[in-house]
Amino acid sequence: MRRELGMLIALVLMCLALWTSNSDFLGASNVMNTTRQISMLGILSIGIAFVIITGGIDLSIGSVVGLTGVIIARVSSTQTGGLSYPLWIGISVALLAAVLVGVVQGLLITRLKLQPFIVTLGFMLLLRGVSQTIVDGGVISMGDSPLLNLASGGLLHVGRDPLIGWPLVIFGTVAAVGAYVLHYTVLGRYIYAIGGNRDAARYSGINVDRVELLTYVISAGAAGIAGICYSAYIGQMNQKVGESYELYAIAAAVLGGCSLRGGEGTIFGILIGASIMRVIDNGINMFQVQYSDGEGIRRIWRLNNNWQWIIVGAVILVAVILDQVVHMVQAARRLKEAGQPKPIAGPPSGAPPEAAAKSPAA
Repeated sequence: MRRELGMLIALVLMCLALWTSNSDFLGASNVMNTTRQISMLGILSIGIAFVIITGGIDLSIGSVVGLTGVIIARVSSTQTGGLSYPLWIGISVALLAAVLVGVVQGLLITRLKLQPFIVTLGFMLLLRGVSQTIVDGGVISMGDSPLLNLASGGLLHVGRDPLIGWPLVIFGTVAAVGAYVLHYTVLGRYIYAIGGNRDAARYSGINVDRVELLTYVISAGAAGIAGICYSAYIGQMNQKVGESYELYAIAAAVLGGCSLRGGEGTIFGILIGASIMRVIDNGINMFQVQYSDGEGIRRIWRLNNNWQWIIVGAVILVAVILDQVVHMVQAARRLKEAGQPKPIAGPPSGAPPEAAAKSPAA
């Protein structure tokens, strides 16, 4: 937990700096919106963490988010382009499609032994094309669908805004289930074992292919749940929704302590990583520095919004470099410990003198 605690301290310091520069950072509306964004990214990151811990990768989850929202809008919307079916049918079809994507990807990777990077990259493009075909290159609005209440509603209202939004409730549920599966079940032990040493896990009797298949199903299923939340938040769907979401999710997981080599990661760390990514996004808009120019006029300096991808890319690089440095230090420490001679055990306490004389230490 040392790395997670370090990232938690960094998150707290980042929030304090933003609040000091702009008091609106802790305003009710900004906190509500940021919490909603953290929740949706957190759901996505928890799903991909299962894959990353096994040593795999899933680049298709952003497209799964978009496909899920597009299917819901197409099936359930009463606006132009929608089929006006009940909302539960649209959600069911969307989740089924997301899970099916995970199953197909998992089978291609485990049965045909294809590289996860290539398989999921192909599905990322394929699903984006499917989404574009469903909306016919346009936009389908959700109108006044009850699904929109998922983004705006919640528990413990303070004025018009809920203190705990429904996305946060869903995120808490997904995090609790994910933590239980990952840290307290046999499946979770198998996932860590595969990420730590795939061959050793197979020789110990673990059905590696089955476990790996399940991780891709979990990843796609979590992306489907996140897609429902995003469709409620955005309110109108097109093929652009979900682009680059996989990069944010991977960065959040790595920042939270998931090693790209596999075998490491915690749900608590992923929560911190997702929070850092969304606070950075929000901070680009909120951070400001007040100063006086040469004429005594008070001015405000803000970050350039065009720097968003520069900052996100830098964060991903720092996370990967940090992961590499940590592993290099750990490897050097293990090598040093392995090179130290083991102490020779002396005779047990209370042994007679002749036993001490016969011992190797003597």
